[in-house]
Amino acid sequence: MPFVERRGLIARWLLLVGGSLAAIALLAALLVRPTRPGRPQGELVLYCAAGLSKPVQEVVAAYEKEYDTKVLLQFDASGPLLSTIRTAPDRGDLYLAGEESYVREARSMGLVREIVPVARQHLVLAVKPGNPQKIAAVADLLRKEIKVAIPSPDRAAVGKVAKRALVADGQWDAIERQIRDFPAKISVVATVTEAAQAVKVGTADAAIVWNATAGQFGLMPVEVSAFGERTTEPAAIGVLAGSRNPTAALHFARYLTARDRGELVFQKHHLQPIEDADVWMDRPALKFMAGAMLKPAIDGLLKDFQAREGVDITTVYAGCGIHVAAMKAIQKKQPSEQFPDAYFACDVSFMSQVQQWFAASRTISRNDMVLAVAKGNAKGVKSAADLARPDLRVGLAHPQNSALGALTDDLLKKLGLHEKVYAAKRSQPIVHVDAGHMLVNQLRAGALDLTVVYRSNILSAGETTKYVEIVEMNLPAAVAIQPYAVAKDSEHKYLMGRLLDAILAPQSKSHFIQSGFQWVAKDPAP
Repeated sequence: MPFVERRGLIARWLLLVGGSLAAIALLAALLVRPTRPGRPQGELVLYCAAGLSKPVQEVVAAYEKEYDTKVLLQFDASGPLLSTIRTAPDRGDLYLAGEESYVREARSMGLVREIVPVARQHLVLAVKPGNPQKIAAVADLLRKEIKVAIPSPDRAAVGKVAKRALVADGQWDAIERQIRDFPAKISVVATVTEAAQAVKVGTADAAIVWNATAGQFGLMPVEVSAFGERTTEPAAIGVLAGSRNPTAALHFARYLTARDRGELVFQKHHLQPIEDADVWMDRPALKFMAGAMLKPAIDGLLKDFQAREGVDITTVYAGCGIHVAAMKAIQKKQPSEQFPDAYFACDVSFMSQVQQWFAASRTISRNDMVLAVAKGNAKGVKSAADLARPDLRVGLAHPQNSALGALTDDLLKKLGLHEKVYAAKRSQPIVHVDAGHMLVNQLRAGALDLTVVYRSNILSAGETTKYVEIVEMNLPAAVAIQPYAVAKDSEHKYLMGRLLDAILAPQSKSHFIQSGFQWVAKDPAP
């Protein structure tokens, strides 16, 4: 008996035997089905390319059985679906197109937020099993006796890709002339499934379709040179900006594209799975290492990202020397401690020490190193040379534990100041700490006279500029470059890629700049 019916029968039985309302309320509370935090409930609307209907319906059936979310499907060609979304951007949650460019176009219009690749497919000529008409090339479609079905380039993803490939191959003009002059011979249909169905029922001898569609309709795929690798395209799903439940929409998108959930279904339906697709977790638990100096720029973003995605990210902020040592220890000893899924380094020099465990990094920002003194600069500090003055209490970041410390140590050597700064005649030894913000706090408290920190350590620290003053060094070597990379062994590469997208978003860029960083990342593709 279903859970809800069983609970209702027990409640009615209590009423009949004279149970009190308080007892009934208590029983109802005890009988509530437990729901995991972040588990989506309700209803989602998915606009789906017609050519993907069979695998998507199967994935949706499995998802609805496992989770308390109803997924309403609306099928059509990718182009008309995009038009529907433009007309009513707040009536749906997800857009699955047969070719990624449609979803990217939707994002360029502000209609889509996140994009996740689903599976790959490529163009073929579909014919009946055995290929009775001996069709072997695009030129055979022009034979007088051959009837052809082609999905509309203006409506369907497959038609758009076919036209692009045939234009490049110099064969589209001949096809277009026959479409115009002999519509009974070459018919333009709305969707890829209509094209495949025409061959299936015998109203066409051949059709231009996805290889997956040919397999789903039991047709024989004919590979032709005019298509080749240039027509291999990823289907992609986008979360609509107007979705009323983006967390539930992302939950389904992750399920649909997980290597051990939706990807298995797409593969069964003749689509090529996405390389290194994420594994399925109802609520992923991830680890993220970031340089301490980046906390003011990304801490709020990370909280928003976790809430929207429905994931948990353990973020470790520390000096990058500490991060590198920890990662090397994890790789060497392979303990139970989790290796980070992504690393946002204070400087490229620290990323380079662990790059073998990460995919190619993406440069995000730069942070200038500056001298910091108490407001008013009563000690008359003018340049880095003043770090060697024996009368000043100087604080520097730790040269091993901190990227700032390593860069400072290297800078002093390049300027010929290292021995002077660390000379034994100093009245007070150099104070070392693991992060720049600690130096700012000591300077503000009056424990230091001079220090080297990042500009962001001062500008991002609230009212610090009322008490601390910047003295510019303006030296080419006094710069740190911040790269972001996803771990090669992470089981959530695409999820951490979406975190990178969030970091690259315009509002994040503005926050970085306000926090004292300079933005160097190129704007992401739409």
